[in-house]
Amino acid sequence: MKYATGRPKWSFPEDTIGGVLTGMTRSKVIAQVNANLAKSGKPWHELVNRQWADLLNLGETQEIADAVLVEFQASQGRKFYAGAEISVLDKPDQYVLRSDGDTYYDASEFPPGAIGDGDNVFQTTDVTGTIVVIRKVADVNRLIDDGVPENTIAVIDDSGGTLTAPLLPDFEAVICLAGTVRSHLGILGREFGVPTLMASRLSRPLENGELVTVKFSSEAQNAEAFLPEDRKPRALILPASQGAAQ
Repeated sequence: MKYATGRPKWSFPEDTIGGVLTGMTRSKVIAQVNANLAKSGKPWHELVNRQWADLLNLGETQEIADAVLVEFQASQGRKFYAGAEISVLDKPDQYVLRSDGDTYYDASEFPPGAIGDGDNVFQTTDVTGTIVVIRKVADVNRLIDDGVPENTIAVIDDSGGTLTAPLLPDFEAVICLAGTVRSHLGILGREFGVPTLMASRLSRPLENGELVTVKFSSEAQNAEAFLPEDRKPRALILPASQGAAQ
């Protein structure tokens, strides 16, 4: 029984959205597995790796996923944020683009004058550039056809990296509203040497043509930092007029 109810090695803090969602899912899976274990009348070691389907079958998994969606929407007042546009196109009843959701934070959470912050993938010099918002495949196609303007800082929702992979080396920098420094986009940004912020928080939308400075000189976030006490300070996003002063 300790395996079905034990605390996972890695988990999000319960006061974060990741913690809320994983907590909902984990509690339902554990409850279902324990119910099936009791019903079987067999000890745990006889079922694991042998008759595992008796502990959680496909139908029960789907029921849990449906219940989590209902509970999450009721508690958070929104759908799941999509990691990619295809999720919205495929299941619009479940997903919404992050930039279409209410994802903005109170300005008091940031230092005076800052627009937002993010986890720095790798430490380099600060970057001042012009915002280009990339939300959909059509935005990528347009930039492929027209070319990426110089000094572009791309703002994107998709932490998977696939959406912007054809353009990534052409960006001066990237601000991603999702993911972590362990996400595919974070890895690609590091490999291509493109300064990248992940899991960025904003107090307001960043607009096309806006000039901002991103403090990529901040210490890089530790990829092994899963708990708040292990995390480095986040890099600031500032209006270009204030970037040099901070």
